[in-house]
Amino acid sequence: MPRDKKIKNFFEIADDGMQGVYGYFIYGIACKNASNKSKVIEKLPDNQFPITHEWVRYYDPLQLYEEMTVYFDVYHARVSLISIIGIFEGALENFNKRLVEAQKITQSKVSYKGRLKWAFDIASKSKYGNSDMQNRISDICMDVDNARRIRNLWMHNNGLFNERYENDAIQVKGCRPLINPDFMKFKRDKRKRVPIILGIDEFRSIYKSHIELLHHLHDTIQREHFAQKRSYGYRELKKQIVWHRLLIGK
Repeated sequence: MPRDKKIKNFFEIADDGMQGVYGYFIYGIACKNASNKSKVIEKLPDNQFPITHEWVRYYDPLQLYEEMTVYFDVYHARVSLISIIGIFEGALENFNKRLVEAQKITQSKVSYKGRLKWAFDIASKSKYGNSDMQNRISDICMDVDNARRIRNLWMHNNGLFNERYENDAIQVKGCRPLINPDFMKFKRDKRKRVPIILGIDEFRSIYKSHIELLHHLHDTIQREHFAQKRSYGYRELKKQIVWHRLLIGK
């Protein structure tokens, strides 16, 4: 039986979108590492930083360069992670709505956390991939949920740890939620302003977990609800990366 075309389309949009973000991520790191200080400063606006269509603030281009030299990697990871989660969240919403539309399930999930719980339940039934992929399903679910809670800190608490970071974790059966070690600095003294710092390697892991979970979800949904028996794989389909498609959709 053929795959459901709408589910497949939602999967491919998210899969391409997240890989596009990662292409942008590694390209940005490479450009930063190859950049020349004087040429970068020369290309920055002289001393006015636009705020609105009318307002500007005065700034020092050299200071911006120096601060970016220190914080570029972690801020780049932050912006990229927000993009990854936005794309993944859209995929879950589309999967959920399509299954309701096709009368495969009766109730839609209204929050990202609710959709993630639903997605983790689907993934727990997955038969997709090799034994290593099967064995790390719980790990990638915890990675994806940790990313959600990190994103919430950036969106709602200026990137600083709070109690909700720990208390809002989704429980994955048989596992303890992932907690960033720096959270303990806040827990010992809740008056401290402790920022969440996401390194390059942590972002790479979170990116891979979102892609892998997406594949588990697509395969399981197609098998359980649309009687598809063949797995989707890049190697079998001989799919190469078409960068303009990933970056602009064309």
